[in-house]
Amino acid sequence: MNPFFRWTLRIVVLLFVVLGGVSLWAYWELKASLPILDGSIPLAQVEQPITIERDANGTVTITSETRRDVARGLGFVHGQERYFHMDLMRRRAAGELSALVGKAALDVDKEIRRHQLRMRAEAVVEKLSDEEKLLLAAYVEGVNEGRQKLGNEPFEYKILGTDPTPWQAADSILVAYSMYLVLQHSDVDKELTRLRVKKAIPEPLFTYLDAKGSIWDAPLWGEPMPLVAMPSAEQLPNWQPKIDLPLDFNRRAESVFPGSNNWAVAGNLSVTGSAILQNDMHLGLQVPNVWFRASLIYQQPESIRMTGVSLPGVPLMIAGSNGNIAWGFTNSYGDFSDVVRLEQPDEHHYQTPDGLQPIEKVTEVIEIKGETALEFVFEKTRWGPVLHQDADGTRYAFRWLAHDVEHTMNFGLLNIEKSKSAADAVQLAQVTRMPSQNFLVTDNEGNIAWTIIGAIPKRNGCEPDLPISLANGHCAWQGVTEPEQYPLVMNPGHGRLWTANNRVVSGEALKVLGDGGYDLGARAKQIREGLFAKSTFTEQDLLDIALDHRGVLLEKWRDRLIALLSARHGEENPLFDALMDQLKFEKSLQASDSAVAYRIVRAYRYMLRDTLYRAWLQPVYESHPDWRVGHLSNQWEAVLTDVLDKEPAHFLPAPFKSWQELQLTVLSATLDDLGIDTPQDFLNKTWGERNRASIRHPLSRFIPIVGKYLDAPYTPIMGDANMPRVAAPTFGASERMVVSPGHEERGIFHMPGGQSGHPLSPFYLAGHDDWLHGRPTPFLPGETVYTLKLVAQQR
Repeated sequence: MNPFFRWTLRIVVLLFVVLGGVSLWAYWELKASLPILDGSIPLAQVEQPITIERDANGTVTITSETRRDVARGLGFVHGQERYFHMDLMRRRAAGELSALVGKAALDVDKEIRRHQLRMRAEAVVEKLSDEEKLLLAAYVEGVNEGRQKLGNEPFEYKILGTDPTPWQAADSILVAYSMYLVLQHSDVDKELTRLRVKKAIPEPLFTYLDAKGSIWDAPLWGEPMPLVAMPSAEQLPNWQPKIDLPLDFNRRAESVFPGSNNWAVAGNLSVTGSAILQNDMHLGLQVPNVWFRASLIYQQPESIRMTGVSLPGVPLMIAGSNGNIAWGFTNSYGDFSDVVRLEQPDEHHYQTPDGLQPIEKVTEVIEIKGETALEFVFEKTRWGPVLHQDADGTRYAFRWLAHDVEHTMNFGLLNIEKSKSAADAVQLAQVTRMPSQNFLVTDNEGNIAWTIIGAIPKRNGCEPDLPISLANGHCAWQGVTEPEQYPLVMNPGHGRLWTANNRVVSGEALKVLGDGGYDLGARAKQIREGLFAKSTFTEQDLLDIALDHRGVLLEKWRDRLIALLSARHGEENPLFDALMDQLKFEKSLQASDSAVAYRIVRAYRYMLRDTLYRAWLQPVYESHPDWRVGHLSNQWEAVLTDVLDKEPAHFLPAPFKSWQELQLTVLSATLDDLGIDTPQDFLNKTWGERNRASIRHPLSRFIPIVGKYLDAPYTPIMGDANMPRVAAPTFGASERMVVSPGHEERGIFHMPGGQSGHPLSPFYLAGHDDWLHGRPTPFLPGETVYTLKLVAQQR
């Protein structure tokens, strides 16, 4: 053999051997960090045996004598299965990500540090009762014991080249704080962007565009809020909308809308005789999922078995059923914060009802992986941190319910999980402290109820839609709302309740709760119509409503497009002709994989909205190109349809000569934006091609070649916004739960992303495919496949 080829062959063989050895080493390192599923583990702190059973999907059943023992077992499992992801949540809330991943996270850490949530979390721990502290301590010990019993540290730390730090009691509170950051405004953007709009356009136009409701409203009580009258041309004498051509700005990413659905039917409408609850909480989707399925069983001080979802990092059952009640949440979008405009005679002081106060300077030390720690200095007032300063020097502080240690967090869910009736549960919810949510509860006697769980600020003399002044005391926060003033709906005569991040209440109750930016009511209205379409319900009937992906909102927009295309005259347009055929072919608009008309109608609606609002708010867009319509009002559908119905000449942007010309131009731009150049292109522009799951592990994009195998399959998903089946590439139902208390064996459960955070686990992505396709799967854990016992260590 030629010496050159012989040496080349040897080098190739050697490379294969080295690569094989490295791969084998990596595999064994990874395998060593797998959670322990079977056997018996002695632990120093265990007094009563703790049994941990897992079914084929990894759903755990934890059984022991007391709630404290069960908390230790839950902590052990969370620590083994989800430690890295818990770590990310506590660090996100504390502003400590840079210590884990480096300076790429520094801006995020600076933003969060202004809220000083670690300091507040430590204060919350101190305010817990002695029993709650003991339970939290057992959970924390369980988390650390679980991680330490792994054969290797979780693989993510190997990739990042860092070591995990032990879990602490305050970290569990930080995980709860991380949900505040997801579910509520934590910055000044909403009020300041509204203020910019108000200053930039005539007052009558601002009042009109600042819509509060529409015909799509579906509150539990009260009527839809009418749109204020359109301002006349005489009211807008110096205003002329205009838009630059060509239209090419629809490629901006759409913002997600953190939210959820839940609804209930009373026992007299249920085949079980008990009420039935459906709950699906919408969040950003990831691998593994944010929730962890569990069934917790303990005997003292009373026998309890509850099943539902836990949140890794905290010892509580977040939503579920205990046989007597079933409970769940949706984001309420009440108003839980204010932007405070500081009145300052000089840059170092600000006016308060008690006189001038100095602005405090706070220094926080931010650890940065691989670099010297940074001393971060920010300003703080009695009302909260200073988050913004205008060009003219005006400062704005942020007052947020989450800053109030007295009312931000407690372990009230521990009492709810023992409730025996819906009536008891709503009273407990009103004194429970967590991110303030719509609380929906059903019981085995057939009762249903809605109220708010979490604190509600009590304001006096404030108009909080815009920045406020607290300098003279005329506007003030006066603690929190008393439980007897909380809005409550229990056992309505028609036997149905529903919430979907929409405005739920009216009148005085709305004044109590406030408006933090309610979603358009189309989703809630579609749910309500589904509930009133039947008089008797099974669990499957409620799941069917949850999986409803009909584009009811867009049906009227399809009719508009058909009318527009039918009325056109002039030169032939093969694309418009093909579109007309497609609109007539798809009899019902649905956000399904193969839908073409749905995708086009949807894209046209958004393009038309962006065109008109950019023209109407041209001064705002000139100074803030990334400004979005939802910053002003999520009820823009009402404005848009009102203008299109009336076609007022003074709202028509230049250079267009007619409303028909504008709409046809927008339609052409929409087709161009979708990449439709020929009639044949329509066949490829399905909703499934656009709406594909992108549910990823946090580190997958940073791992070459094999990182993609950590992610869920990149597959089409049915659903969209403004319908019950909410689904976007990275956002959607983080769980679906349908359960009738006392009849849990009939219940249904879905969860994306799987239980385990370990890619070699049999539970990695387990159940994801059922969630994707909406297949009913049992709410209760299945047959036991693995059994692990935590026992007392022999002394």
